[in-house]
Amino acid sequence: MKIFYITAILFFCVSVNAQLHIGAKSGVSIPNLKGNNEQSKGYKSRLGLYGGIFINFPLTNSLSLQPEVNFSPQGGQREGLQEVPSDAISGVGLPGDINLYANFKNVTILNYLEIPILAKLVLGQKFKYYACFGPHIAFLVEAKTRTSGSGLLYLDAAGTIPLTQNGFPLPAVSFDNTTNIRESIKRVNAGMQGGLGVQYPVGSGNIFLEGRAIIGVINIQTHTESDGKNKTGSLAMAIGYFLKL
Repeated sequence: MKIFYITAILFFCVSVNAQLHIGAKSGVSIPNLKGNNEQSKGYKSRLGLYGGIFINFPLTNSLSLQPEVNFSPQGGQREGLQEVPSDAISGVGLPGDINLYANFKNVTILNYLEIPILAKLVLGQKFKYYACFGPHIAFLVEAKTRTSGSGLLYLDAAGTIPLTQNGFPLPAVSFDNTTNIRESIKRVNAGMQGGLGVQYPVGSGNIFLEGRAIIGVINIQTHTESDGKNKTGSLAMAIGYFLKL
């Protein structure tokens, strides 16, 4: 991490004497959590707003370095029969020594302030296309789960043995709840990202359209024995504009 910060500072210092470009972008992110055990399986993609600002300075006619600061949504969602988190049901006392299952929707929302440093290769004449690739570090700014729906509670993952009281199934319970999970998620994440895009001169700058893959390489849970192991990942599409200083 120290090497990352030192490198970033050097890039910005060198950029003072270079021919700078500055720009901004906005678009959508399609994040999805990836896990390898029972607590982490079954996540699907969700949509989030993605955007940021960047500085670009050239090394050659076609190669440049581009530090960025982006708002990057991560997370995922599960819907259907799944294990019930202990805090997913408000006002209902649950047995603490058994696993319970139910049909409901569970959305995990993780928002990061992400700082990538990318190498960018640009080819073409007036209409140009490019590729970018490099590492990133990300700082957690929000972490919560939002559950919704209602249903019966079951003692098995197949949903065949309902939870009973005095021989009768308990009535359906509501799962409508939002829970802060910052204590369960590591504050710092890191990974790699790369993208492809096209750019075209408009006015005094260039408009561009880009698609990018963002991959986390760190298990984000602080308590892997109870919460499982997950890594972040997303696809982002953005449109933006940059101009020369």
